[in-house]
Amino acid sequence: MQIAGGRGVRFFHTCGWVALSVYIFSWLFSLDVSRAAEVVFVLCFIVCWFYEPAKKIKFHWIFLVFLAFVGLQAFVYLFAADRFPQFADGQVKAARHVAKLFLCIAVAWWVRGSVRASVYLASLFVAGFFFALLVGFDASEWLRGLQGSRVDFGFTNAQHTSVYFAMALVLSACWFWHGLHKRYSLLALLLPAALVILSVIGVFITQTRAVWLACFLTLLSAGILAVLLSRRKVFTFVFSPKGRVASVIFAIVVMLFSWQFLPLIEKRMEAEDAVIESIVSGSLEDVPYSSIGIRIHTWHYAIEKIRERPLTGWGAESRKPLIDEGPFPDHVRERFGHFHNGYIDITLAYGLIGFGLLSILTVIALKGVSRLWGAGQPILFFGLLASWALFFIVNIFESYVIFRTGMYIYLVLGGIGVSFYLFGVKRHE
Repeated sequence: MQIAGGRGVRFFHTCGWVALSVYIFSWLFSLDVSRAAEVVFVLCFIVCWFYEPAKKIKFHWIFLVFLAFVGLQAFVYLFAADRFPQFADGQVKAARHVAKLFLCIAVAWWVRGSVRASVYLASLFVAGFFFALLVGFDASEWLRGLQGSRVDFGFTNAQHTSVYFAMALVLSACWFWHGLHKRYSLLALLLPAALVILSVIGVFITQTRAVWLACFLTLLSAGILAVLLSRRKVFTFVFSPKGRVASVIFAIVVMLFSWQFLPLIEKRMEAEDAVIESIVSGSLEDVPYSSIGIRIHTWHYAIEKIRERPLTGWGAESRKPLIDEGPFPDHVRERFGHFHNGYIDITLAYGLIGFGLLSILTVIALKGVSRLWGAGQPILFFGLLASWALFFIVNIFESYVIFRTGMYIYLVLGGIGVSFYLFGVKRHE
């Protein structure tokens, strides 16, 4: 991409691209490397922003959203530090972490609406995850997973690992779809096909019900939307010779996976039958503190706390002391420091104002993604839209967005989406 400015600006632009690439690729297997790359990337962005020739971009109102959020954080910190003085230092660290969601604006500045750059970053995301799996490869862990044990491959926990596999599944499936559309050779289709199969296996053996639900709803919705938006092309492909072969292979794969993992799915689903019955009966007091039960009890309590401070919230790190003050058993207070719902945790931290500001940023990213359809980029459109849908659903059952997992995913998805909103869709750059 052509960047205005002298050699110095182009130097910082090149350094920024390298740093951003290292940042995204190394996130999961080397935190030290990714942090160093983050610093370089941010510094390069500040320099390049200063020399940005387009005034509409340089002083876009989206930066006001960021400044408003930072101002809100400063205001809430004063309250939180006074209310929970023992957590004052943690408030600053947690606030900085949430504010990093706005780094997607810097990512968008680098992508600048380029379809090629967007595909490159999405590919780095997937490649970095699988490289991290390769670095920590342990065949016994995969075998234990296939035998019915829940595994996490050394990441934060199995729930976070499962989301990475799910995102890799969506993006790898889009790559495979692109290969079919461009009539790749069978050999060229082997790698994306292998990544799809590996991702499906990973999603199952990490045994996260919320991710299973999200994958099912996302893939089903994407399929229905594809038929509605491009009915003729879909049916033409399905009834073509290549489409019939692909349908047969897909059916065989589905049957094999069903045979292998159906007992595991039934086991995980039946584990919460008693809890679901208690919830349906409307008796909250009788709901046991199981996986789902803990969520129900903590959500109910968190909503009460949100009502006490609905506009500005309690502070980014206040969730832990609030749980300590809550009517929960000791093992819940000792084990958990968040509310297993990204929307509740954000609203509890920064109120409806903070949630609204982050929603504005997200809507901007989604508007950018929507432009891909009109620009003749259906595969990237469906891939990003499905990834966002997956991210939205899983955050109902876990607070990914306040952890590194959510920030990482939001940087990639948000950065690409915001870039198309700010710069339009540039197909050949």
